[in-house]
Amino acid sequence: LREQMRQEAAERKILEEQRKQVEREESKYKSEIQSLSIQLQSTKNEDTIKQLQDKIKELTYMLKQVEDKKDEIISLQNGKAGYVYIISNLGSFGDKIFKIGMTRRLNPQERVDELGDASVPFKFDVHSFIFSDDASKLETNLHKALHEQRVNKINNRKEFFYCTIGELEKLVLNLDPTAEFNKTMLAEQYYQTLSINEGLST
Repeated sequence: LREQMRQEAAERKILEEQRKQVEREESKYKSEIQSLSIQLQSTKNEDTIKQLQDKIKELTYMLKQVEDKKDEIISLQNGKAGYVYIISNLGSFGDKIFKIGMTRRLNPQERVDELGDASVPFKFDVHSFIFSDDASKLETNLHKALHEQRVNKINNRKEFFYCTIGELEKLVLNLDPTAEFNKTMLAEQYYQTLSINEGLST
């Protein structure tokens, strides 16, 4: 529970920093658009008018991107929204053990990278990032469906499960037909290590 609270606190802090950064960008774009609009009203040169209109259009598009990002951050901060991630680590656990977890990070890959930098010899491969308005519920449903296949049946915070990649894909698509699922285990560093070891043994 302490580890879960620590992780959630860290994610809230990161989201707040990202929100402040996005709000600074939002303010900058609004200020630039306002300044260009004033210039547009005071010029009669057609070439200048076209240039100003093009620049305003470009900045308006960038502002929309920033506003969408801000809405996503606020949703992650205030609600139950987040990403459920499904990852594997062929070199560390083989091809029939998967980790299923949840993060409220704006970029869920950051959480996966953290896990890969922790106490495993190789990086994790991502099979699915599923965004959900109730990520905790989706994660719980996946965990319940695989309850009998838990690797650690004592500590439920250890979110590793025995299953095949095909079984997992079927389960994910049954719960969320819109989810993208990648069945490939790249395991680049693992295979590169095998290749080096084979070269040393010859």
